[in-house]
Amino acid sequence: MHTPRFHRFAALLALPLLAACSSDGSETGVSDMSSSYRPGCKALGGPSYALHGTALLPQGAADAYVVVEGEKIAAVETARANVPAGVPIIDTNGVISPGLVDLHNHVAYDFLPFWNSGKRWSNRYQWARASAYETAVKAPYNAVKHSGHMCEAVKYGEFRGLVGGTTSIQGSMDLTCTRSWARNIEFTNFCSDHVRQDVLAVTALTQSDADSINAQFSSGATKAFIVHLAEGIDDSSRAEFDYLDKLGLIKPQLVAIHGTALTAAQLQRMGQAGAKLVWSPLSNLALYGQTTDIPSAVAAGITISIAPDWTPSGSANVLGELKVADRVNRERFGGLLSDQQLVAMVTSNPAKTVAMDGEIGSIRAGLYADLVVVRGDTSQPYRALIDAKPADVLLTSVGGQAFYGSSDIVSAIGDARSYVTVDACGESRVLAATESALPIPQGQESLDAVTQTFASAGVTPIPLFSCDGAPEFAFH
Repeated sequence: MHTPRFHRFAALLALPLLAACSSDGSETGVSDMSSSYRPGCKALGGPSYALHGTALLPQGAADAYVVVEGEKIAAVETARANVPAGVPIIDTNGVISPGLVDLHNHVAYDFLPFWNSGKRWSNRYQWARASAYETAVKAPYNAVKHSGHMCEAVKYGEFRGLVGGTTSIQGSMDLTCTRSWARNIEFTNFCSDHVRQDVLAVTALTQSDADSINAQFSSGATKAFIVHLAEGIDDSSRAEFDYLDKLGLIKPQLVAIHGTALTAAQLQRMGQAGAKLVWSPLSNLALYGQTTDIPSAVAAGITISIAPDWTPSGSANVLGELKVADRVNRERFGGLLSDQQLVAMVTSNPAKTVAMDGEIGSIRAGLYADLVVVRGDTSQPYRALIDAKPADVLLTSVGGQAFYGSSDIVSAIGDARSYVTVDACGESRVLAATESALPIPQGQESLDAVTQTFASAGVTPIPLFSCDGAPEFAFH
């Protein structure tokens, strides 16, 4: 969704910088800050532990012990006796899922409340020029930006993701002050920088631009090209697809955000090309009264991910947007998508979409221990994740480190981090809002200090937790 004035987060047309990796996996030729940052190349130490619960595994749900050593999943065992001696076992009594992967967000805006424009629009360029949008969204955002508090804005947005089980997020800014929380999809991860994004109108791309992008596709330098495409319900929105097709950019690397206006024929063309789709139903419904033709996308064989967009017109985080997708699936698509398919759309599908499925998105040995544990009916584990409310999130770990959760599970993990107690819609949880081990600028800034910066800009941020569901008006 998004204003065409929103700047590009990452260089688009220049070839991406690929960090050099030595034979031991360490990063060379870059600063120590980059090499020691958690999603970089240099392995970080951490506690060893095993989480016991109903795990959502690639082959299906099973009672299992997920053994974590340092940053990675060392093993997935089905018998307690097979957990290595000396590794503490933590009985979660819950559902263990891969960490949620958010492929569509504008994180610096996620301190803002939901904006009800009072009308429906035909495309994203209309509301972005409305005076009401300027007042409700751009003015407070600019107040924070011009006060020099973008670090705090992005950190706060990432905190709101972490408390909902998000472990990787697209749409953060390239700021070192935010480098210790959720993984930032479009920057260096796992010793590679192969994701590009452009939030501007695709019609601004020239044939020369397209030739350069296609060269990156061919070389493997760019494995995912994320664009806002056909966001609206009118012919001009649909024409954006035809424009990209004419440029030769409907390729497997293309990741189309929204696609609300796309016809069944256009979606079929996407599927034939292997292009991907990111679905943000709440934002679509609130702004346009319609959402993407997911049944046709499924029929076309498109890999679909679910993501929240941003708080001015979307959900608080991926966990919230999952509930919206579930409701739309039941009320508009006749229950086409199974619970397991919906969960894949926030875990394995997005990881595959950005060519990181060899590192995240699933629970299996060798992958990074990006995990979320939720409370719920373990006899229906996929439904438990879909229905999980904010207080049901018991753990969010990134690279094996406990960033959020219930104090008993976090304490049992024994991570050497400092935590602040937060109120998760009536239940106590702890959040690692500071970073002291790595040289992160402003890393030791407390959660209170982060929120106070908004006040200094004359802005009141929305609470860390959204305890209510999606606004009802969006569905009618």
